[in-house]
Amino acid sequence: MKTIHSILFVLIGIIASAQTPKAYITNFGDNFISVVDIQKNQKIADIKTGNKPHGAAVSPDGNWIAVSNEGDNSVSIISAANNTVTQSISVGKVPHQLSFSRDGKYILTAINAEHKVDVISTTEWKLVNSIPVARNPHIVLPMPDGKTAWVTSEGDNKIVKINLDEMKVAAEISTFGFPRVMTATPDGKFIYLTIRWFHGLVKIDVAQNKIVTWVQLPPTLKFDSEGKAAHGLCVSPDGTTVYLTSQFSDDVTAIDVASDKILNNIKVGKNPNWIELTPDGKFAIVSNTSSNDASIIDIEKWQVTATIPVGKNPKRLWVANTK
Repeated sequence: MKTIHSILFVLIGIIASAQTPKAYITNFGDNFISVVDIQKNQKIADIKTGNKPHGAAVSPDGNWIAVSNEGDNSVSIISAANNTVTQSISVGKVPHQLSFSRDGKYILTAINAEHKVDVISTTEWKLVNSIPVARNPHIVLPMPDGKTAWVTSEGDNKIVKINLDEMKVAAEISTFGFPRVMTATPDGKFIYLTIRWFHGLVKIDVAQNKIVTWVQLPPTLKFDSEGKAAHGLCVSPDGTTVYLTSQFSDDVTAIDVASDKILNNIKVGKNPNWIELTPDGKFAIVSNTSSNDASIIDIEKWQVTATIPVGKNPKRLWVANTK
């Protein structure tokens, strides 16, 4: 019996260590993405993609990484098992952020210059549909219901909802300003959105289909002629906290979802672009575009535990447990 227990213990350990939390970070100023092992606090690989890699996403099963290449209008498909590009798929002009659908059947890519979302089949690895949306789509956010996705329209100051069964726009919400980045609570009830020139975020009630409140960050003397104030944001896996990066003050702010009150603040690198949490919610990783590095934050201790050099001008990132 002891022998059986020992074998089971070893097998459980092997399975647990088979997948580890990693961050896949696009380096817009280089032609590669960087892979960071968050447990080891180190970069473990650089993977050459297309020109000007912009968006990154990991498939729900953790087997594939998709990267949109803004400079050559393509999407690179990378095997998580060996960190190699297996496919390069042509899409429309100037692809921005992309994401896998919740069921993993599709990759949804915002095509900024052609006002559409290109749909790639993950069984055939080819473009199978293009959904006309509002002008200059930037971010695609599949919702927890698995049936819908929201897309930001930079050109029309709104976000639009796509019905994924019908592959068409089903609703829209005015943002009264240039929408930047959005994320959703795990229950799908709220969307948080950053808006150009606004140093903070707005909160959208999905059921009401409108903005219901905002959270303003402390004022700063810094000024950016393009209005790049608050940018990246994500919600903790337990749905209690939203984390927001400020390109004005080079920091991350924690905000309570229930009360919309600011909880904490921490300095990171220069011009923080994107933030994501590990699936267990214990660590956050931030891409710092102007210092060419990534900050790892221990959420419980609320301190930066590592600053890791990556490539030039890191932009988007995706965190997932992969092999």
